[in-house]
Amino acid sequence: MKDLMLILHFIGLTMGLGTGFANAFLGKVASKMSAAEATKFRLHSLVLSKMGYIGITLLVISGLYMITPYWKVLSTMPLLIVKLILAAVLILLISLIGIAGKKANNGDAEVQLKKMETLGKLALLTGIAIIVLAANIFH
Repeated sequence: MKDLMLILHFIGLTMGLGTGFANAFLGKVASKMSAAEATKFRLHSLVLSKMGYIGITLLVISGLYMITPYWKVLSTMPLLIVKLILAAVLILLISLIGIAGKKANNGDAEVQLKKMETLGKLALLTGIAIIVLAANIFH
């Protein structure tokens, strides 16, 4: 079961962090378009968020399973505590991005897309920090 959860964790990681990288590259493409084209393009690319939501769900489910042996010694593992806090921050950022995405689709797209861009950069950096911590903790 542990191997299955590790596989699901890596698939979730790929989907979740891949969404962040994809949005970063699509943002570069959108920056070369006119404002109207860029807004329309970015609204259409919001469909990638579904991949990110599935990825973070897989990460949380598999992560909760895989961390069970560490709960008893969690207080002696400060890096793991930081990783878990960053995971909670990442979930919050993804939730805020989702809320802004719904608002963007319902109007006021430019303001919400700008907010999503900033939150997306923070989420991408947070995701990378989580991976660096995981590599240091579980190597």
